[in-house]
Amino acid sequence: MLDIMLIGPSKLAWVVVTALLLTACGPPEMVGIPIRQELYDSSHLLDQNHYKDLMRRSIDGNSRAFIRLIHFDCGGVSFCYWHGEVLAKIVYHMGEEKILELVENMTPKDKSRFHHLLRAGLEYGSFTTDGTLTN
Repeated sequence: MLDIMLIGPSKLAWVVVTALLLTACGPPEMVGIPIRQELYDSSHLLDQNHYKDLMRRSIDGNSRAFIRLIHFDCGGVSFCYWHGEVLAKIVYHMGEEKILELVENMTPKDKSRFHHLLRAGLEYGSFTTDGTLTN
């Protein structure tokens, strides 16, 4: 309690406002596709930026970026479920035709990894019953 008194009321107010702003922020997202906070927090800042860049470039139709996104190190177990959820939401966002163009020239290994992540994302991800995306 004494430490709080030493800070002073104006500095304490800044600390409280900063804490409220940090906790009030929504989950990270890229082009309206939410990224689970736990998945996002599990990587370093450079990896987070790289992940979002791969998402953006994949949505723009870059097949190499999409393959790199599929092989992004998701950290295992539940983090890979959440990574699969992001991939499923990208598929929903882009539509079938564009996704088929991206996977057309993939190796069987790439397609298999995509298939497994997509299944995990659809099974454990957060989707509504009408097919719309949720956070």
